[in-house]
Amino acid sequence: MNDPIIGQGERFAIKIIAELLPEAFLERQVPLNRLLKLSYIEDMGERAKKETIDIVVYRPLFRKPLIVRIQDDRHKTKAFTIIDERQKNELEDSNCDVLDVWKSDCPELFKEKNLDKAKQELIVLLKPYL
Repeated sequence: MNDPIIGQGERFAIKIIAELLPEAFLERQVPLNRLLKLSYIEDMGERAKKETIDIVVYRPLFRKPLIVRIQDDRHKTKAFTIIDERQKNELEDSNCDVLDVWKSDCPELFKEKNLDKAKQELIVLLKPYL
């Protein structure tokens, strides 16, 4: 099942996070400008205004939302690295926790075939946030 909005690995990540954090509220494809301080929004370029965050986890016991960015190999290019780093800094300065889930760290998650193996990979990365 291909979804033009949901990228590879996101569907499994949402299922796993929902299972691990049943008390949390999850949103997917959240516009970046909903999460940033006004000063960053005012400086956004046209491209940035179209950006969305893969998964946002609102945890009742934590004040900060957890931003989960599912990062495939495109994000290792120089252009994406610069954009992603700026975005991460702005999100953290806007009182968000940011977790990048890299394809190289979670290959089973990106294959979207074995939920149990993918869950074990994601648990390792999510541990500080559980």
